[in-house]
Amino acid sequence: MHRKIFAVGDSHSRRCFEDHDTIADSRVLAGHNKLDGKTAYNLERHEKKLLRILTPLHGKALIFCFGEVDVRLHIKYKHQQWGTSVAQLIDKTAERYTTYVHELRKSGYQIHIFNVVPTGDFLGDAAEKWKKGLKYPFNASFEERSSYTEQLNMAYQKYCHKYQIPFIDIYKYLVDDKGKRRDDLIFDYAHINNSCADLVLKYHNFPEIGE
Repeated sequence: MHRKIFAVGDSHSRRCFEDHDTIADSRVLAGHNKLDGKTAYNLERHEKKLLRILTPLHGKALIFCFGEVDVRLHIKYKHQQWGTSVAQLIDKTAERYTTYVHELRKSGYQIHIFNVVPTGDFLGDAAEKWKKGLKYPFNASFEERSSYTEQLNMAYQKYCHKYQIPFIDIYKYLVDDKGKRRDDLIFDYAHINNSCADLVLKYHNFPEIGE
């Protein structure tokens, strides 16, 4: 395969990077996405599936894309279940995720963490029908999800700095002046399209490329 950058993660690792000339999405890696619906918080629990994808990719630049499922479901669910504050849950999610990625990087995997993509607003009858058919539902409002996303990206940035993990922070290029997904980037109710890949290449450096 001619590509040197590989996106690994939840469904956003597909939609943001599929059919791109420079970045291979997770379907190309494994035939189908074995990590769909997995949270950043519990990523280490799925190490067996993850390593099946990663093992052949030593020496390649890797984009890890996790966190949207945490925003959509996990954070508010655990807040309601445990009574733990949202701020604490967001910080713990970022800490657990980046700590695990740090260990993977020490094993030689050249992982870059991608910011959580902006959330969709899911308006209209068709969107409601789509939501009802999801295996992983939504339990937070658009406003809550937008706030969680921004807070989680800030926490990612903090812990990526602590553990010296490259952080792909292009969130401001994915939203409009009102903080919503740019219209030209929308793929469907939840995802943005593979124009995201061009923005990643424009604003983030992959030193592994060309070595």
